[in-house]
Amino acid sequence: MITLHALLVRRADLTHEQFLEHWHQRHGPLIRDTPGLAQHLLSYTQHPVTPAAGKMGLDAFDGITVQTFADWKDFVAFATGPDSHLMNDDMASFLDVERLQVTVTEAPVAVVAPPTGEGA
Repeated sequence: MITLHALLVRRADLTHEQFLEHWHQRHGPLIRDTPGLAQHLLSYTQHPVTPAAGKMGLDAFDGITVQTFADWKDFVAFATGPDSHLMNDDMASFLDVERLQVTVTEAPVAVVAPPTGEGA
C-alpha cells in the first residue's frame, strides 16, 4: 500500500472559506467522478485545518489530503495518466502549488496501545 500525504496552502487571492468550498465541492468530486483518476485510488480523504489551530499559530496550511493506493503502479498511473491534467489544472485554480508539500509513504505501522498480558 502507498499513501500520499499533501499539505495544502490556498492561493493568496482566496479566503480559507473559498478554498474549502472549492476543495470540497469541486476538487474532491472531480477526482471521485473521473474514472481515469478514481480507479487508481483505494481512498481519498480531505482534512481541513481546524479554526482552533489558527489561535495556536498552527495554521500554516489550509488542509491535508490523504490518498491511498494499492501499489506504486496505481500511484504513478493516478499522477501521470491521461486524466491527471484535469486534477493538475484544477489544483492550480485554488492551491498555491509552489507551497504544496507532499510525501509518499509505504504501508503504515500502527502502535495503538502498549501490549498487555503475560510478559508485558
